[in-house]
Amino acid sequence: MNTPKKTKPKDEQKTHAEYWKKLAKAEPGEVCRRTEAAYLPDREGYSLIILNQKYIIIPKEQKILCVREDSCVEEDWRDNFFLMALLYLLEAKGDEPTRTWISEKDLKGGSTFFRGPHALPVKDLEKAFGKDPEAFGQAGRHLGGLELLFGDKAFALTVFPKVPLGYVLWKEDDEFPPRITVMFDSAIQRHFSLDGVWCLVDEVSKRLLENVGE
Repeated sequence: MNTPKKTKPKDEQKTHAEYWKKLAKAEPGEVCRRTEAAYLPDREGYSLIILNQKYIIIPKEQKILCVREDSCVEEDWRDNFFLMALLYLLEAKGDEPTRTWISEKDLKGGSTFFRGPHALPVKDLEKAFGKDPEAFGQAGRHLGGLELLFGDKAFALTVFPKVPLGYVLWKEDDEFPPRITVMFDSAIQRHFSLDGVWCLVDEVSKRLLENVGE
């Protein structure tokens, strides 16, 4: 897997600091019930599977550690990774996925929100994979994706235990440019606001790009 380009979390921002503080004060049993995370009393943190990988989220230390074999690795994760993990632990409800796929236009307020600067960030994916559906599928498999029967290549990713996300590629041909769409479980707004949805797609799309050529 390619080494991702990361930026340090901007925890000096008021919003981030408030999220960490709120999570530190949350009742662990209630958090785990809603999110399927597991509380680790010795670390005063949560074990959570994100994109087929185990992480430990430690509110008092404001850290996210990746569990690799028998060690925990601290990396400079991208800002949106911190945000989506914190938002999930703080806001996700107990609702199970419906397994009904919808587009961003079907989300409440989505048809007006996901425009301009808030358009779902898939252009770089189209450039990278538009002529190579198999490479697109392989990138999805790196993140634990399961194939779906849409377009020329599609897969579903379990981003969080309650939050699946689907990607569909229509490859470039002589008449049309490549197109990638993102599909959402119809229950996603029980877990994320529209801002949170955008954050989620941005981070997952970057993870897929890190697997170009793998």
